[in-house]
Amino acid sequence: MTERRWKIGELAAATGLTVRTLRHFHQIGLLCPAERSAAGHRLYTGDDVRRLYRILALRELGLSLGEIADALDGDGGDLRSVLARQLEQVERQVALHSTLRRRLRSLAGNLSQAGEPSIDQLIHAMEATMQARNFTAEQFARLRQRHEEAGQEGFARWRQRMAELAGRLDEHAGRATDPADPEVQRLAREWSETVVEMTGDDRGVLSALYAKIDRQGAETATKGILTTPAWEYLRRAFAVGFGRT
Repeated sequence: MTERRWKIGELAAATGLTVRTLRHFHQIGLLCPAERSAAGHRLYTGDDVRRLYRILALRELGLSLGEIADALDGDGGDLRSVLARQLEQVERQVALHSTLRRRLRSLAGNLSQAGEPSIDQLIHAMEATMQARNFTAEQFARLRQRHEEAGQEGFARWRQRMAELAGRLDEHAGRATDPADPEVQRLAREWSETVVEMTGDDRGVLSALYAKIDRQGAETATKGILTTPAWEYLRRAFAVGFGRT
């Protein structure tokens, strides 16, 4: 029996991804369709679909695309290992959402009885919401501690620098500058250094932050600092490898 093949549009529709995402994975060598039709169209096999699942699962775990490529080339991309890690993450998320549900129920009960929740209850609910949405409890605590250490001025300075870099990257994206261009690579390096400084060089927090951008979209996740074109362009610059320029 002949194994099924998927055209790029069919695979995108079946998985909920965009054609643009699949093309990007192909461009950076992360998921290259094994076959082509007589007309030259990409054809994805069952093995390609299995690899795509591992890619998406590892991305959901917070790995960058470069780290995913390394994992797939080694033992970290084994499907059994990926499933185990994904299950662990889901169980952590279930625990976080259970905490959020408990605190929201407490708020609702307080509103019914007293008409107004306490400030502490609101803060706890907001904290649980942030943890459930983006970070583990440990990552959220480390990120909050880092911001407290830097203070409002330090945090504002990071955001201003990131906004400046994002604006210049957006300009290069609009001009279709080659991401390998030395100026673009310098901007990508400065962006990375700024984000690393902001997160205290915590790889777990950094991975969660980039995963948040992937899940929520650039504009929403960065509160308007990064546009979608600038983020896609920055990822291409990362893929080229600014550390080697």
